[in-house]
Formats: sequence, structure tokens, C-alpha cells
Amino acid sequence: MLIGKNRFIRRRAVIGLLLAASLTLLTLSYRGGSDGVIGVLQRGALSITAPFSSATTRVTKPFVDAWNWAGGLVDARSENGRLKKQLEEARAANLLMQQLQADLARYRQIDRFTKSSELASQYGFVGGTVIQQSNNAYNQTITIGVGSADGVSLNDPVVAPAGDSTYIAGLIGHVSSVTANACTVRLILDPETAVSASILGTTVRGVAEPAAGTGVLNLLMVGQDESVEIGQVVQTSGIRSNNAGLQSLLPKGIPIGQVTSVSQSNVSWPNKTIQVTPFVDFQSIDQVLVLKVNR
Repeated sequence: MLIGKNRFIRRRAVIGLLLAASLTLLTLSYRGGSDGVIGVLQRGALSITAPFSSATTRVTKPFVDAWNWAGGLVDARSENGRLKKQLEEARAANLLMQQLQADLARYRQIDRFTKSSELASQYGFVGGTVIQQSNNAYNQTITIGVGSADGVSLNDPVVAPAGDSTYIAGLIGHVSSVTANACTVRLILDPETAVSASILGTTVRGVAEPAAGTGVLNLLMVGQDESVEIGQVVQTSGIRSNNAGLQSLLPKGIPIGQVTSVSQSNVSWPNKTIQVTPFVDFQSIDQVLVLKVNR
């Protein structure tokens, strides 16, 4: 019992001494300021510990900087990945928008053709989508998803939107075979095809045949004395030719293309050399109209 009491007394004494020392140091520091005993002791302690603090800072700074750099690099990579993803999404959306705008423009052209063309109103028409296109240069055909069940017949002419031309649509070919739900269209670029044609607004007539591998046509059988100029429009003439390549009789007035070259340098040759560029871009045909001519 006596031992426990002595321990309690000693603890109280130590606490009292510590409190007294603390009050004394505070009083001396307040009264003496930076010039007092406490200030001198503080400056001495700082002068002793400053080199160690500076050395510690110099040693640890590269590690701190490396840590901050690594953290910043991770954040930058994460941000870069997020921005790349957003850029890809924006590009995909832009491409989709451009495709939709192009499709809309073609649909508008087809709609204008059906409303303004005398041929469409005279014969009627069937709209179709290209479901297959031949890549064979010697067999230029496309397959569209409409057939006899839709009113399509053999040798019906087929037109498509004419791109940037002032003409709404242009001739691309004729129906060469037909089933109930699909038909094959032989294009005017096919080597076995020829179309009787004329220069719009003139009496000049000839036969339009493909120039092999060029994507353009040659207007043949036009005499040297005929007047033909670059920029004139070539259309179907509605006249059957004796040329064996002509497989169908097309109605008059379907736009084909525009004269882009005229040559008659060889005076011994009886005919002009006339190049015709089709109105239709054959690399981007997807929507077409079949004119119901052969009934």
C-alpha cells in the first residue's frame, strides 16, 4: 500500500515539473524574442539540423520528382487514350453523316427524275437496289433486287442518278436476264454492248460503244462533215442500229453522257473520233430505276 502511494506521488511531481518547465520556456521565449536565450538555442538547433535537412531534400528530390513525373505520365496516357477514342468516334460519325448525305442526294435525284422525266411518266418505272456487281472487265454487269414479279421485263432500260451533272439521271444499261425477284443489267461499258445515240438538239447520230478499260464511250459512225463540239449532250436516239452489238431498242431521249473530246485529224478516215463521258459514276451505283418500256 505504501509503495503504490509513493509511485503516485512521484508521477504527480514529474508532471508538475514538466508543466513548470514548459511555462518557464514560454515565458522566456515571449520576453526574450529572437534575441533571448530560447531564440539563441533555436538558432543553434537550426544551424545544426539545416545541413541534414538540406541533404535530405537533395537526396529525396529526384525520387519525388520521378514519382510526380510517373504520375503525370500515367494521367497523360489515360487522357491521350480518352481523346483518341473520342476522335475515332467523331470520325466514324462524320463518315456516317457523309454517307447518309450522299444517299439522300441520290434519293432526291431519283425522286426528281420520276417526277420530271417524260420517260418515267410515259412508261412507268421500278426502283431497285444493286445487290451484286461484276468485277470482270469483260463482263460488265450488275444484279438488282427486282424482277418480273415487280414488272421488270427483258431489255428494259436502266438509269441511275447522274452525280454532279445537271442531268438528274443517266443511262447505265439494259436488263439482260430476269427472274421473279432479281434481274441482271448489262452495262453500257460492257464490251458486247452498243447503243444507238444522237447529239441533243442536232441531227447527228451514231453508235456509242465502250472504249475498252477506260470507263468512257466512243461515239462512232459520225461523219467528218458533222458539227460536234465538246460539252454537247449525247442521248439515246431510239433508232435500231445494224451493229450486231446492239441488243435492245431503247426509247429516245435517255441521257447518256457528254462529249469530252472530238478529233478528225486523219482526213482519210471518213468518221470523227468522238469521246463521250457517261453522266453516271459506275463505281458508286447503288440505287437504280428500271423503265418499263418492253410491254
